Amino acid sequence: MRNLNLKPDNFTFPSVINACAGSADIEMGKIVHDCVLEMGFGSDLFICNSLIDMYARFSCLDEARDVFDKMPQKDIVTWNSLISGYSANGEWIKALEIYHQSRIVGLIPDSFTVSSVLLAFGSLLNFEEGLITHGLVRKIGVDSDRLVNNGLISMYCKFETLTDAQRIFDEMGDRDTVSWNTMICGYSLFGLFTDAIKMFREMIIRFKPDLLTITAVLRACGPMKALEFGKSVHEYMKNNCFECDTLASNILITMYAKCGDLRSSSKVFDQMAFRDSVSWNSLINGYIDNACYHEGIQLFKMMNETEVKPDSVTHVMLLSVCTELVDLIQGKELHCSITKMGFDSNLTVANAILDMYAKCGSLEDSLKQFEEMKIRDIVTWNTIISGSVHSGNCGLGLKIISQMRTEGLIPDLATILGILPACSFLATKKQGKEIHGCVLKFGFDSEVPIGNALIEMYSKCGSLENALRVFKFMEVRDVVTWTALVSAYGMYGEGKKALRAFSEMESMGIFPDHIAFVAVIYACSHSGLIKEGLQCFERMKKIYKIESRTEHYACVVDLLSRSGLLEEAEKFILEMPLKPDASIWGALLSACRSTTSGSQIAERVSNRILELDPNDSGSYVLVSNVYAGLGKWDQVGRIRKSMKGRGLKKEMGCSWIEIRNRVYVFGTGNRFIEQSEEVYKLLKRLAGLMAKEGYVADQKFVLHDVEEDEKKDMLCGHSERLAIAFGLLNTSPGTKLQIMKNLRVCGDCHTVTKYISKIMQRELLVRDANRFHVFKDGACSCGDFW
Repeated sequence: MRNLNLKPDNFTFPSVINACAGSADIEMGKIVHDCVLEMGFGSDLFICNSLIDMYARFSCLDEARDVFDKMPQKDIVTWNSLISGYSANGEWIKALEIYHQSRIVGLIPDSFTVSSVLLAFGSLLNFEEGLITHGLVRKIGVDSDRLVNNGLISMYCKFETLTDAQRIFDEMGDRDTVSWNTMICGYSLFGLFTDAIKMFREMIIRFKPDLLTITAVLRACGPMKALEFGKSVHEYMKNNCFECDTLASNILITMYAKCGDLRSSSKVFDQMAFRDSVSWNSLINGYIDNACYHEGIQLFKMMNETEVKPDSVTHVMLLSVCTELVDLIQGKELHCSITKMGFDSNLTVANAILDMYAKCGSLEDSLKQFEEMKIRDIVTWNTIISGSVHSGNCGLGLKIISQMRTEGLIPDLATILGILPACSFLATKKQGKEIHGCVLKFGFDSEVPIGNALIEMYSKCGSLENALRVFKFMEVRDVVTWTALVSAYGMYGEGKKALRAFSEMESMGIFPDHIAFVAVIYACSHSGLIKEGLQCFERMKKIYKIESRTEHYACVVDLLSRSGLLEEAEKFILEMPLKPDASIWGALLSACRSTTSGSQIAERVSNRILELDPNDSGSYVLVSNVYAGLGKWDQVGRIRKSMKGRGLKKEMGCSWIEIRNRVYVFGTGNRFIEQSEEVYKLLKRLAGLMAKEGYVADQKFVLHDVEEDEKKDMLCGHSERLAIAFGLLNTSPGTKLQIMKNLRVCGDCHTVTKYISKIMQRELLVRDANRFHVFKDGACSCGDFW
């Protein structure tokens, strides 16, 4: 036309501009725009509308806005073009800004306006304005428009109000594939997979689904483990000649893998003409999710040999395998590979490395990785905190959270749940209360897992009263909440209260799980409630149909053994349907002390334990201690020699006490302690006062074959006695003392602590490896069941 020297007019340009937009030729579009301006059509309404639309399609929104702003006259198409341009390019706020301007100048929106702004409201989760616009839809009479209704369905799906979306869908007289797809995708996105599948079944009766529908319903099949239905959808694709592109194939791989059909998953993978990193990652992840770790690693090696190289997602998955297998060597090799490929700067990968080292038992490497990370997020801090706690270095976990707060990071839910176990383990009530303060400050007090963790923390820190207070103020309680309460009562020897709490849980309609039954039988065991404990065990099987596990049998053995029913306990073990492990025999052996029957049973049980767990130092120590208590020193010598030959070491007993925000730790027989001379002098003076009250040392708790005087000295040096004496010296008269011990309190120390509480008129709270003991006026809350 231009070659013929014919000048384009205002009717020519809109068509040419639309052609440029359709052919995605932005350079030609800009040339045409220059011609428009040269020929003086820069203010023409129809041409400018076409230019706005073209620039919006090219995502050149500044140019589109410039054209819009310079227009002397605008109509509904002008406004719609810019609003839809912003909306289509994800500029939701600017789309709504233009929409509000149009309303101010008195423009009445049409169906195109509404469909664009509904998309913006949904994406911004602007619920209030979305509802107002829905009301406007009825007012301006576009409520029967299919485009508008599809927009409303999409908006309500994004608001997670699927009932409103379904209502609009049901009221639609004219539905298309978009209507069905939006509902199916909405249900699938929010985990309502059954509804998504049901809607797909309804759809195929009236409409032919497109590839988007197919992929949406396939996504729903995986989490539902709906293998047969997934296979039928796959077959439907083949029969109806759907092109199975890379995206659809990747979704099929994931669906089959989640349904546990790795053979079909691999078959889809093998038949793909083109595979991308998602294809490889989907199949590798499928093998990992199905615990086929070695196959997943082999696929990773195969991927390395193709043009498609492993990405950050691949490496995170492989790190999770090393974590799961606790394979530190493989993890270190992978770390080297990650560094060579440059993925170590990726925060997600760096956090996975941190987690791998911590869970593979190498806290040192984990800390090194943490220090080398230039960028850290809340996940980084949470990982190193929980890693420190799980590695047993709870003190380090508390230091790191202090450092985190110093650097200005605000703890989240995971931070709190990661650090509270540290307070529980160390029984650091002060830090526990500080963290509780953070919980209240940041509004986490309504979170059920936080409440549950606080109950456990306070109960293990010696404050049953605070644990009960947290329970009381919890508005929502689950089975974990009630189990924590039952367990707390059990730790303090309040077996009857534990049973009442358990009954109250049942009356509230909350079904106890296997852990709840462990807690209640444990509580009965530590309160001498034999009949009630056995009834709970039977009810678990008969009423709740919960299969008995090793831990339940161990609790029952402990229940019988603590009450002196050693023969009954042994018979119970021998009649178990499960093969008893060392923990079950250990529960019986712990109770085998001075009686003749106990001696005979101890012989039989000792042999069984050492056969079952020949490399566990705890088993040897338990057997050795029982023989020492029975005075069988030849056997003790034999056991200790065997331990030494295997390179096994006994865990040393220690106790600690917190005074004026400082923790003091005492080891058994340690004379190099603070105020050592004063501590031993006080213990000697207390020994004399106890003797006048009738105390006689129980020397069977001395685990060495030495003279009697030396036995008395050794008992005097037990770590809890050192901690108690130190506490008495450094606190005001009448102050309650709280002592923590890593091992079980021996019988003689238990007796001594009762005497001390009476003589010194102090309440002494002692937490050992099993439970809490509250000593007051010469008596213990445990009633000698511990």
